[in-house]
Amino acid sequence: MTVAAGSPGSSPPAAKPPGLSPFSRTRLLLMAQTLAIGACGGAVFAYLGTPLPWMLGALFATMVASMSGLTLFIPQMFRRVWIIVLGVTLGSSFRPDVLEHLHLWITSFAGMCLFVLFGTWLSFQIFVRLGRIDRVTAFFCASPGGLGEMIILGPALGGNERTIVLIHATRVVMVMAIIPPAYSILAGYVPPANLGGSGFFWQLPPRELAILAVTGAVGAIVAKFLKVPAWQMIGPMIASGIIHITGVTTSRPPSDFIAVAQLVMGAGAGSRFSGVRVHELVRPMMISGMATICLLASAAAAAMALASATGLDFRAIHLAYSPGGFAEMSLIALSLGIEVPFVSLHHLGRMIIVVTSATFVARWMKRRQTTDGSTL
Repeated sequence: MTVAAGSPGSSPPAAKPPGLSPFSRTRLLLMAQTLAIGACGGAVFAYLGTPLPWMLGALFATMVASMSGLTLFIPQMFRRVWIIVLGVTLGSSFRPDVLEHLHLWITSFAGMCLFVLFGTWLSFQIFVRLGRIDRVTAFFCASPGGLGEMIILGPALGGNERTIVLIHATRVVMVMAIIPPAYSILAGYVPPANLGGSGFFWQLPPRELAILAVTGAVGAIVAKFLKVPAWQMIGPMIASGIIHITGVTTSRPPSDFIAVAQLVMGAGAGSRFSGVRVHELVRPMMISGMATICLLASAAAAAMALASATGLDFRAIHLAYSPGGFAEMSLIALSLGIEVPFVSLHHLGRMIIVVTSATFVARWMKRRQTTDGSTL
């Protein structure tokens, strides 16, 4: 995703390089270049034995390349295919005993709703008071929802699209880059690079591969039809959870597929900074970094208090409350072996609450603009 320059209210960043057809040779070469750079970074991180090596290595390499002036690009459709794979992988972590624990999660889910309100308010204050960002832009920067939803609603109401994109991208990237190494260093986690996959794809029986593929496709199609947020991840995850809870299969997607999915996710995140000069990133990254650190620290404090009161796992609560993206935080939970269903369902709830609330607020702001011309 190229972040194009623009003033407040400018059109959203192009989803692909302008002037290129979906199957153009130039577009395919850009994607191949991006994946090759990401693969080099992933290979280095895998050699060093870092957590989530293919995601973090690809993220680091493509960010450096992007800010060095290279044009990088991952097609949205291509990315969605591999997000479906991750959705099926996450769903394969659901077991029958998950249903027995759901009632224990009500308290933490209620706490998460309060934490989302607090986190949005805290981030808003940082962006307005310290960052000197206008209030409309600050609201959509502070809302911890999906980047796609925020860059649609924000600019439509006069928010600065460029600032919204950069601040959300910085938040997600920082969380991806901080949490896995921190857990590895401070808690001594050495997660498997294959995330518990079922070997290489040729080692998995064709029947099992077919079940997983159909499950992912059906889940994605149904979720898109129902207009579920992040349908390409949530639909396959729920569908996969159902077939694993009911015992239809116990297989997980192949390890090499999971590694490629990590690579695509990391390279996609890093390529968001393509076309942005380093000096243009300094201010939004500093403000976003400040807000992200405050939110991570607040999430840790809330998790510690809630874990003491309920007996739930501090690590799971911390990951569930951390301000990362739904896909990224679920993948981190999977890599660390920390209650994937708990973390995924909390982030799913957060996303639905934030997107729905932001839509209502957006409508209120739009009505106010049309009646008295104010902006908030």
